[in-house]
Amino acid sequence: MFPLPRIVFAMARDGLLFRFLSGVSERKAPIVSTIAAGVLSAIMAFLFDLKDLVDLMSIGTLLAYSLVAACVLVLRYQPDQFSNATYQMANTTDADMNESVSTSDSQVGVLPESEEFSLNTLLFPESSLPSKQSGFIVNTCVCLIGVLILIFCLLAVYAKNPLLEGKAWCIGLIVVVILLCATLTGIIWRQPESKTKLSFKVPLLPCLPIVSILVNMYLMMQLDRGTWIRFSIWMVMGCIIYFAYGMWNSSESNPSGFPADRTARGFKDASNGEALPPEKEAFLQNDTEYVVESGNGEVDV
Repeated sequence: MFPLPRIVFAMARDGLLFRFLSGVSERKAPIVSTIAAGVLSAIMAFLFDLKDLVDLMSIGTLLAYSLVAACVLVLRYQPDQFSNATYQMANTTDADMNESVSTSDSQVGVLPESEEFSLNTLLFPESSLPSKQSGFIVNTCVCLIGVLILIFCLLAVYAKNPLLEGKAWCIGLIVVVILLCATLTGIIWRQPESKTKLSFKVPLLPCLPIVSILVNMYLMMQLDRGTWIRFSIWMVMGCIIYFAYGMWNSSESNPSGFPADRTARGFKDASNGEALPPEKEAFLQNDTEYVVESGNGEVDV
């Protein structure tokens, strides 16, 4: 619960939660979100036992880690379009912007055109760069692997006795699920990875994220029914807030909804006091702190 005030502040500032929660004090502390998070934590501590709160926190954390692992697996195989170019635009001057983007190692040539789908292209893609088709293949495989891992965990937890007794149907189903997961993992492994240079990349793809999802889901299945009921109610409340408010007021879907201080005062070039170009502003507008470019070319946060 310690990072909850900052999470509420960031979501409210971006429009996913009510914007009044993004209010700050004179010292730039997120005072409104801190008070709201403290009141919510106090109410939950008053209504629930400590064990129930710990289990609810555990299932939420495990789900978040599973989603992060799935996103890592998906994003590594998606075609690079604007992310790296926009990053360089935000960290270079206008004079050398075009040169730095054109010579980027991660933007070699143009994106490959989509190949005609076949079994050969599924296992032996012709291009060494990700395409829309290879990205779609990875997305589909990750979704299917998630379903298969869920089935595997349900069998491992709730069909433990038939499995220990050596029931043929249970063992056969487990074997089929493992073989399908291995096949889908092999298909993902054959797809071209993104060449974008990052400071850190998760190693051992696609195996490590899949193992992470498996461990997290297995631990989630170990929790009792009451935790799942409370978690489901919490998720329903979150979905109601998102679909009724956040989806329509999100700054991501409505760029004109950014606060004025972020679009007018926040994005200024410290060297000449002029507003940043739209490309830089589009990249920087989602940062938690104002980013300005100093006169010697370094970036100060």
